[in-house]
Amino acid sequence: MPQPISIVRMMLIEAVDASAELMARPSVAERWDSPSALDGMTVGALCAHLVRAVGATLFYLDRTDATLTAADVPAGDLLDAVSYYGAALSAPVHDQIIEVSAAEAEIGPAATVQKCRDVAEAMRTRFAEEGAGRLVDALGDQKLSLEDFCQTRLVEALTHLDDLAMSVDEVRPVTSDAGVALVVDTLVGVARARHDDWTVLHALSRSERLAGTDVFPVL
Repeated sequence: MPQPISIVRMMLIEAVDASAELMARPSVAERWDSPSALDGMTVGALCAHLVRAVGATLFYLDRTDATLTAADVPAGDLLDAVSYYGAALSAPVHDQIIEVSAAEAEIGPAATVQKCRDVAEAMRTRFAEEGAGRLVDALGDQKLSLEDFCQTRLVEALTHLDDLAMSVDEVRPVTSDAGVALVVDTLVGVARARHDDWTVLHALSRSERLAGTDVFPVL
């Protein structure tokens, strides 16, 4: 039975909608094979990567046993949005992103825009069907809640939305301030997981005390 969609799920849908709107602008098609703001990626590859990153939400839902709950996961094994990034950045698949994105961009701009729109529409339906305790398998068999996974996808969507806007000299589509704030909170959390809090505090307010430690960016 359809139910109200949580705030983080709604923010992710909004970000995917905004991504599709930006991808549909003529400047994106015109620069499809040109370098993007991300090293090693064309504009087309960046678009394809964004669509794959957000579409992973639906893929992981499909492959995860819907009857699983947090009680089925051993204590300490359930990932959250911050610990997900600690595991994801060291995963072997991370090194394949550029190659996979280039291959998936070969379908061209129009088809990629449609894929992005289809993901947003599928999310509207699927998210209304999934309960608050739904888990997803990510990074092999590691699990996290759908809410936390949507939080990681929001990081990807908004970061790459900005990358794409910069790549084609376009104004970034408007999205909610709350979504950007959640992304900032998540990335600061990743920094805190890697460093002690004093180091993060120095990075934010007293960079001269870092003694060569790189805290930001975290992705």
